[in-house]
Amino acid sequence: MRCSLHWLTLVLLLIAGCAPSSNPSAPTATEPAAPPKNALQVVFLDIGQGDSALVVFPNGKTMLIDGGETDQGRRLVQKLQQRGVKQIDWLVATHPHSDHIGGLIQVLKSLPVGEVWDIAMPYESPVYRDFLLAVRSAKTPDGKRPAFRKVRRGLALEPAPNVRLSVLAPREPLLSGTRSDPNNNSIVLRIDAPGGSFLFTGDIEREGRRRLYEVRANLRADVLKVSHHGAANGTDRAFLNRVNPRVAVISVGANNRYGHPHRETLALLQDRRVYRTDWHGDIVMQLGADKKLQVVTERHAPAQLREAQQPAKPTLTGAVIGNRNSKVYHTPDCGQLPKPENQKRFRSAQEAEKAGYRPHACVEGE
Repeated sequence: MRCSLHWLTLVLLLIAGCAPSSNPSAPTATEPAAPPKNALQVVFLDIGQGDSALVVFPNGKTMLIDGGETDQGRRLVQKLQQRGVKQIDWLVATHPHSDHIGGLIQVLKSLPVGEVWDIAMPYESPVYRDFLLAVRSAKTPDGKRPAFRKVRRGLALEPAPNVRLSVLAPREPLLSGTRSDPNNNSIVLRIDAPGGSFLFTGDIEREGRRRLYEVRANLRADVLKVSHHGAANGTDRAFLNRVNPRVAVISVGANNRYGHPHRETLALLQDRRVYRTDWHGDIVMQLGADKKLQVVTERHAPAQLREAQQPAKPTLTGAVIGNRNSKVYHTPDCGQLPKPENQKRFRSAQEAEKAGYRPHACVEGE
């Protein structure tokens, strides 16, 4: 109870004390290049098994969407500084999982930040606590505390002339009782600019997608940041049909233990141009005066990987614990094991899957 009160106190203080006012080619680049004037630039940053994207608007204002794990914080700050970023005007935490907010802690300590966006849902974790504390200690360019905005559907922003940003999710009441409430309540936002559009999806899963359909959200976009690092539960054919992207980007770590991106997702994306941070490094997308999407990657994908295009499934050894009711299996050290009377023990994940069980989040990763 004390932890819950501590979290609630932090969030309430932040909200109350900081209320804001209202077909591309892919050459490679060896050094970060500053975006040309009047261009919209989106850089999907290679920060391991996590998400982070830097948006530089045509007027020079910046937005950082997520920041990877805590151990990537210094690397992230270095990447931003190499790109000439001196401040972050909008820092967006799509949801409180560590692979999205951990690196933002170092950003808040190292760079001036104008405004912080967060879903502000109850979530107990040391990383989220440290993130909230870092927000309280951060400074704006003029030495004040950054505004803290609890973000919900309907928020719209014009960060630069002729550029519109729209928040499509989450909405009240926040989803609860799903496989992963933080994932399904992720901030989903789209950016529209002359010549193209981008859709950022956090880690939304099936329930989060259904909510977008219910309100008939405008999901059509030229570039899709694929949800949940390419996990099978982050994308399906119905969603892709609604978005119909020309380009898909998967933020994912090389040889990660979750097997991301999953085979099912890659199969769905086989007719799209796909970029991956584990293969291509930093991925720079730019909309200039010619209104054409240009893509520059830090490196080429290895030929053998391009040909394979099918990563190995995650390697999980040892026994797993199944839930007789939900038909989901867990690792033995999972924090959400079913009650003893509902448990079924399997000698391996393969045995569980043959019995019709599917992996829990603790197996697939957050």
